[in-house]
Amino acid sequence: MALVIKKWYASHMANPQGNYVHLVGREAGLFAWFLSLIGIDPTTEIEIKENLIIFTAGSLSGREKRVIPMKSVCSAYYGYKKPWQAALLIGILLLPFFGLGLIAGPLYYFLNKELTVGVVETSSWVGGFSFKRSVIEGQNIDEQNAYEVIDIIRSLIENKTA
Repeated sequence: MALVIKKWYASHMANPQGNYVHLVGREAGLFAWFLSLIGIDPTTEIEIKENLIIFTAGSLSGREKRVIPMKSVCSAYYGYKKPWQAALLIGILLLPFFGLGLIAGPLYYFLNKELTVGVVETSSWVGGFSFKRSVIEGQNIDEQNAYEVIDIIRSLIENKTA
């Protein structure tokens, strides 16, 4: 399931905490947003520092953290998924109802495009982060932003192997 972005930082310059990349996402939906307002915030987070990558996944029942040395990362990937089939189906099915399909189909497409960023560790562990637009938090992340994260990871990996 894709998360909505709460925080996005990606730069070739480290921030004061030493992060080149810092992404924080929460589950999608109004209920998850309400839980985050009251401090019950199951989030997924990735921090990319010069020498390591930290994946943190939280849920209502606990938290799991994986720390990966940068020299153990063998590749990084990104991709996107556009739900045009579902948007078209919604548009066609709702079109007879006062033309509602002309609004609902494109809106579904616009709000449900997913981007994925991830790394593959030499042990074959794959850690990915799928996310989509956040209307409530006002975050719109596009394919270029996702590629920038991969470019930063690639640069850090090359610095460790050079």
